Amino acid sequence: PDMTPEEALLALRAVATLRTALLGLSLYAFARLTVYVWRPLLDRVFVSTSVVRFVPYDPSAVGSDTVCVDCAHRNLPTLTHHKDGSTPKHLRGDTSTDTVFNALRAGWRPLKMANAVTCNHFDIDGLVSAWALIEPLKALEHEDVLRETARIGDFRELRVTRGTRGGDDPDDGEPGADGDAFGMWSETTAALRLCAWINTVERTLFTRPFEGNEHRESARKYAHFLPLVADALDAVEPSVGSTAEADEAAAERSGLRLGDEEVARVLDGVTRLYGNLAGNPEGNLPTETWDDLGVCVVRCESPTHYYALFSLATDADVVVSVYSGGRYECECRYTGFVDYRSRATWPRFNLRALADALNARDAAVTRGGSHLRWDVSGYTDPGPVLRLDDTRPGEKLTRAERYGSPDERRIHVSALEPEAFVRVVRAFFEHAARGARAHLGVTDNSRIARRGWSWRETHELNAKIDWAAFQ
Repeated sequence: PDMTPEEALLALRAVATLRTALLGLSLYAFARLTVYVWRPLLDRVFVSTSVVRFVPYDPSAVGSDTVCVDCAHRNLPTLTHHKDGSTPKHLRGDTSTDTVFNALRAGWRPLKMANAVTCNHFDIDGLVSAWALIEPLKALEHEDVLRETARIGDFRELRVTRGTRGGDDPDDGEPGADGDAFGMWSETTAALRLCAWINTVERTLFTRPFEGNEHRESARKYAHFLPLVADALDAVEPSVGSTAEADEAAAERSGLRLGDEEVARVLDGVTRLYGNLAGNPEGNLPTETWDDLGVCVVRCESPTHYYALFSLATDADVVVSVYSGGRYECECRYTGFVDYRSRATWPRFNLRALADALNARDAAVTRGGSHLRWDVSGYTDPGPVLRLDDTRPGEKLTRAERYGSPDERRIHVSALEPEAFVRVVRAFFEHAARGARAHLGVTDNSRIARRGWSWRETHELNAKIDWAAFQ
């Protein structure tokens, strides 16, 4: 029978609705296939690498069969966050691990040609970078945790959140069930366990960083840790459907629980530093930020683990630590040593002039018979620490001891009052900023911080600042 115009219109609308529904179902099916079928297949084609082994660093190596990570090399393709390297700019990240994942995602051609990976030192970022190239598909399953692990290991900072408990999505944070005023996301918690495990096993079975023959010790460390990373990852971030027994077995095989004591140390430091938030999530933290100078002052009763201390200074490039009893340190963070990409950074300044000023003012130095002296390494050191040192033979901290966390080393007592010390430090950085503005031809401190500071530019800047004028 013939349809009325109204019936015909309704029929056309029904057909249009059905087509829209079918299109939606098709798009949904396509998306599901992309996630569960096509994406893994594409990952195997584009993200996979031909890298199968780690080889000790050889500065004379040439060719394309080895990729160098987390350090520079004159003749090999490199994936590093270090300044002045040959890593393609579009691949660079804050850590070398970020850079490696960016290269994997981009299908960087040298990864399809190389069969080996190398690095001239051992640390957490280097280990994760090398392992991710050897086991790229497994690495991609744990990408967020591995990126976070490298960040904690290199920049020594936890991402601690106010009024939230760990979860899968930082945007979905909810107050802790028991009223916790601070917490960490699950990726950070998992990454902390990995870092503590690596740190503990490294110093227990081998040598501490910057101790012994670094070339020989690094090769031994990589040989030990690379086969264990997969199990450690499965233990800290179990796959869907994994059983508690399987997770425990993975932790046992890797030795993951050897790091539990260091995890406890870190969390104790976090609790002490964030204690003012207990019962008051809007409370004040023990910090004073000099945003116009890139400096953060942290005041606490006693030294803590670096991971806890620097969690308060994620946006700063210098941390001034003020402890009870006249104990102080001033440290340039690793953000100024590498090509940091996620934010602008301040250039490294030569802290020698600050050390000289403190030596002239501190009665702990000037009194007769004192062996104490404010000292600091050069600004090209990975992490220069300005501190009172005992100059007697065998008493001065070694580089390995300086690299250890503040709660692991003795901090001598200054005769300066806390505010006097802080006042001198601030005056120094204001003097440095004035010199930097003059050299760069800018009128505002915000124009000093930027991305991409090279060592050549850093040297030129420090050479132009009149350090002798700082008294």
